[in-house]
Amino acid sequence: MALALPKINPEIVMKLPLPKRVAILAAVNVVAVGLIYWFLIGPKFAEVKDLRVQLQDLSVKLNESRQIAADIPKFLQEKEEMEKKLKAAVAQLPNEKEIPDLIDSISEAGQRAGLKIQLFKPERENKKGFYAEVPVTMSVEGRFESLYDFSDKVGKLSRIVNISGMDIISLGHRNRVPYLKANFTSTTFRFIPMQGEGEPKK
Repeated sequence: MALALPKINPEIVMKLPLPKRVAILAAVNVVAVGLIYWFLIGPKFAEVKDLRVQLQDLSVKLNESRQIAADIPKFLQEKEEMEKKLKAAVAQLPNEKEIPDLIDSISEAGQRAGLKIQLFKPERENKKGFYAEVPVTMSVEGRFESLYDFSDKVGKLSRIVNISGMDIISLGHRNRVPYLKANFTSTTFRFIPMQGEGEPKK
């Protein structure tokens, strides 16, 4: 930007006494410096100040990004571990085709334990998102040891089976052995594939 300074006749200035000439020269210099600062240097200071603020904001964002980048391997490892746990859990959920065989396994576990099965009634399944509860109402009679053995055998099945709501009634003694009647619900779980997915891999 060109600065327009007032025109001064050198001849007139040279004829003035030395102190006046020095004063005029000093005044011209002050005016020139003031104009240069006002039009050239001043705006640059404001621009530098804005740039420093932007640099500070960018430094904060850069530090945040570095922290996030440093945590990415940890997040990926946690994600991989959770996926493994999910696959292991899903592997214990039978699909629809396996449910009849699993229910038969529960019935066989009761018979092998020495229980007399009075009631074995599969109920309507209850969907819970990616899986469904498949309850079976049961009523059995037998010794306490047989009931314990049945619970142990069910717990060792390859699929998840929960026994809940057990109500035990004493039927007295048979051959001097306490005889019991137990009413409870055996619940297994069925995997529900999402739309577009096939059966879970074995």
